[in-house]
Amino acid sequence: MEKINHNSNWLQNEFTKRTITKAILNNIKRKRSHIDDVVKVEGIPLFSWIELNVNELCNRKCIFCPRGENYPNKNVHMDIELAELIAKQLETLGFTGTVNISGTGEALLTKNLVELVKKFGEKNILIEIVTNGDNLKPKLVKDLYTVGLTQLVVSMYDGPEQREYFLDLFNKSEISKDLFTLRDRWYDEDEDYGLIYTNRAGSLGKTLSSPEKRACYYPHYALYIDWNGDILLCCQDMYNRTEIFGNVKDRPLFEIWKDQRLMEFRKKLKVGDRSASPCNNCNANGMVFGKNHAETW
Repeated sequence: MEKINHNSNWLQNEFTKRTITKAILNNIKRKRSHIDDVVKVEGIPLFSWIELNVNELCNRKCIFCPRGENYPNKNVHMDIELAELIAKQLETLGFTGTVNISGTGEALLTKNLVELVKKFGEKNILIEIVTNGDNLKPKLVKDLYTVGLTQLVVSMYDGPEQREYFLDLFNKSEISKDLFTLRDRWYDEDEDYGLIYTNRAGSLGKTLSSPEKRACYYPHYALYIDWNGDILLCCQDMYNRTEIFGNVKDRPLFEIWKDQRLMEFRKKLKVGDRSASPCNNCNANGMVFGKNHAETW
């Protein structure tokens, strides 16, 4: 296993958004050290960021999310056996990145969430949860960190008053400030809702007449695993699920990572070729992370 370190300040020159909140920049800075270091396995760069979609439920209908209209709630959840299978494979690969529980559902609505997190904690794998925080309670916070959670990221959609509420909650949970992140997400459309706003590969209904030709590094560094074990192209395609490259129950993660079709996407996206679906209708930057991986490929 070979590790390659790179340092780059190119991000500041790549951003063209009207509003870049301090919360966005702090979150990017926090994740960069885990994402941009490249670990090679069998001569190729291993994924450094894994996004797990662990359910298909959400208690909110945000205007900037495909769930804001007709996306259905489904009472389906990632099972513990699948989480254990993924964790074991990551341990074998010497995975040093982060597993992020996020996706199309609200993480805290997941059945057996504590047990699921424990499977990764037992392997000393960095694991974080992104949540709207509506169902957070001090006991749940303590239970999650006890079994190995390394970061809890709370997106605050209602207003600045939520900050004091969550700071008090974490104080009662006796959790250090460096173990959680509060993200302000209460902005309006003119400020892109406080997000790095995208059309989610067209799933928000916006059609691109002439997509900008620019590189995209998502498939070079990130792996998206659906609740049932399917491996998708990237987080932007998580609602449409246009491309599925295999299922971890049938093929090892590393074999899917080397899938020839996925390799073709990487080759095209590295040079800005977005002609293939769903990339041909996606306006995501895709260059916030992953430059080091793309260069190594």
